[in-house]
Amino acid sequence: MTKTSLTLFWVIWLIDVLIALYGFREFMQGVFGQYAAATSKYIYLWAVLLLIAFLVIAGSLYFKNQENVTMAFSVACAPLVLALPYVFWLAVVLLSGKNTRWN
Repeated sequence: MTKTSLTLFWVIWLIDVLIALYGFREFMQGVFGQYAAATSKYIYLWAVLLLIAFLVIAGSLYFKNQENVTMAFSVACAPLVLALPYVFWLAVVLLSGKNTRWN
């Protein structure tokens, strides 16, 4: 693994960790927050989402340690690829100006 690809991997991995931490924060807010009304379905949904986030983080580290760079990048980039439509929508909203009518 070259120094550039290693740096890129750690940046992508750090973004994945931040996404997982934000998800954990939202879960805790939903369970213990001011307007918390956690049901078993809510907890199950978040448990599955947090498990998937853990598998992405741990799987990418496992593949990196096994010197399988392509799989490590593929696993680490999966959440970022899934978030691209949202990022593009945010870019349109931010770049379209303040007097844009959305209705």
